Amino acid sequence: MVRTRHTERPRLFVSTRSVRAVIWLLLGSIFLFDIWTHPENVSACFAYAIPIFVSLFELQPRPFLYAATATALSIAGSFALPSSELPLTAVLANRFIAIATQWVVAVLVKVQYRRQVDMQQQAEYQRRFVAILSHEIGTALTTITGQAYRLAKLSERISPSDLKARADKIRGAAERIEGIVGRVQFASSLGDGTIPVERQRIDVTVLLTKLLEQLKEDQRGGPIELHASSEPQVVEGDEMLLRQLFENVVLNSVKYSGSFNAPISIDIATHAGMVRVAIADRGGGIAPDELPRVREPYYRGKNSKGTSGAGLGLYFVERIVEAHSGRLLIETDFGKGTRVIIDLPQSRDA
Repeated sequence: MVRTRHTERPRLFVSTRSVRAVIWLLLGSIFLFDIWTHPENVSACFAYAIPIFVSLFELQPRPFLYAATATALSIAGSFALPSSELPLTAVLANRFIAIATQWVVAVLVKVQYRRQVDMQQQAEYQRRFVAILSHEIGTALTTITGQAYRLAKLSERISPSDLKARADKIRGAAERIEGIVGRVQFASSLGDGTIPVERQRIDVTVLLTKLLEQLKEDQRGGPIELHASSEPQVVEGDEMLLRQLFENVVLNSVKYSGSFNAPISIDIATHAGMVRVAIADRGGGIAPDELPRVREPYYRGKNSKGTSGAGLGLYFVERIVEAHSGRLLIETDFGKGTRVIIDLPQSRDA
């Protein structure tokens, strides 16, 4: 199992509480300096940009809060002492230029923070990817080399049935590698955030029926119960993508409920102008602290021990659902099972 952790920013030498104390101390000191000087001197207003910039060293910067505080203090400082040279309107005009600078700095701090978070997130995805790929491919290669060694050693006295069984294991391991490589390639193709969709009218019930028949023929599915009305449930979408979507969810449910010997339930119905497909299992469910993260690429939960995969299943599913203007919901009861709900817009001609 690959252990995962939340993406965190690097630890600083000072705590966030200390940084915030410094920021508020700077804001207070600048305000005191401002009210002791004539309002024509706007250098104090520009100085408020310093504590806003310092907020970049917080674990979760709050530059807009500090900018709002600096704005209020800058305006208050305008009335602390009467102006001896400029009218109040001119003083305020000069100060508003400084206030604009404060907000520009706040925006820059926020943008820089988001950039750092994105970079750390990408680094975390890459770490997961390398760990999962190394484990999955390494396991498959161990199977291939082990079976090939036994075939060579027993080549003169191996029975046809044993030969077929070992060949099937080699083929299965090779298919696992091929599947993982294919998923990674597909994930890379989603880099620009778009998926080309070739739309056509598709009866979801027919599509799922064919998929389940194929999984049964390939011996990849467990006991699955399909419940649907006799009326066609038609959507407009890409048949290949939708098939991949449902295959991912169904096989995921089978994978994590296999040890519970409970059937997978698939219900198809119309709901608020959408074709709703609910796929429920009675497996171990998803831990509450992991539920927000299961849609992330290359994320595998604690219950994935002993199962193969690249942690891309639900990531693919959500992207395909979004490309069809649909909605993905995940309901789980830890220890009792998970229900994945996929809503796709019903065809207007249905």
